[in-house]
Amino acid sequence: MRTVIGVDLGGTNILSAIVNDKGEVLGTDKRPTLAKLGSPKVIQRIVDSVHAASVQSKLPWSSHMAVGIGSPGPLDQNTGVIIYTPNLNWHNVPIVSLLQKKLHKPVYLENDANAATLGESWIGAGKDEKVVFCVTLGTGVGGGLVIDGKIYHGATGVSNHLGHVIVDPDGPKSSYGNKGILEQYASALGIARLAKEMGLKPLRGQKASPKTFKEMALDGNIKAKKVFETAGRMLGIGLTSAIHLLNPSVIIFSGGVSHAGNILFKPMYKEINTRCFKSHLKGLKFRMAKLGDNMGAVGAARLAWQALNSSIK
Repeated sequence: MRTVIGVDLGGTNILSAIVNDKGEVLGTDKRPTLAKLGSPKVIQRIVDSVHAASVQSKLPWSSHMAVGIGSPGPLDQNTGVIIYTPNLNWHNVPIVSLLQKKLHKPVYLENDANAATLGESWIGAGKDEKVVFCVTLGTGVGGGLVIDGKIYHGATGVSNHLGHVIVDPDGPKSSYGNKGILEQYASALGIARLAKEMGLKPLRGQKASPKTFKEMALDGNIKAKKVFETAGRMLGIGLTSAIHLLNPSVIIFSGGVSHAGNILFKPMYKEINTRCFKSHLKGLKFRMAKLGDNMGAVGAARLAWQALNSSIK
């Protein structure tokens, strides 16, 4: 049996998966990234994770044809270098060449949001859709775009940064220097910022997280409701720009903040329906991601399959 290995490298965890050409996951390994150890030791942890997933699959090492890896960026897919990622505090790490030397397999690198979108377009919520736009609402806000089964990278490989779309030009300044970007409102950090600004505090012993604020909103807390109304409205404004520009056939939501559900999405839909051309909303579907924790690793595996065989669609 021929398989590939997909790796989802995150600031918190490394997830490796053995995947066949049908998208079936035959073995996995998940372990903490331990980013504070530095890039050499984290890369060794990736190697160890890959081997552990292989052992779990009970397949010989020789059956794995290549490795795909999804990583936060910015990064350069062509040179295989992670240019900079604050989640890991890496600068110009040649991850592809380093892993190829240790694994003795071809290695292919992709932005993690793009990889996740590729996975969902292959066997997930975007299967059989022409233009798939995936929105990751996590610590930050990420975007991925797949057209006809292929990742869209833009001219220099840095497209799809939905979190940096400006939704309020007079809004708060982000750590990146720009004002009023979507990430300042619809991410976990953005929701925490809104909650603090509105004087919302969790009960004693509770963590200041989107999940906690969601529970408070569902219990009728006015300030918590206002936080999600604001986040949802700004998400709707940001997505209106994406819809007008990209004309997607499906928008897929993933990430912890997306689990807020209707208290976030109801104001988002209201904003989209108010602002969008009806021609752009015709046939547009909104879905939750289907692949769960395996989303990024399956997408990275798909990347490897496409690199091995360009005839796969």
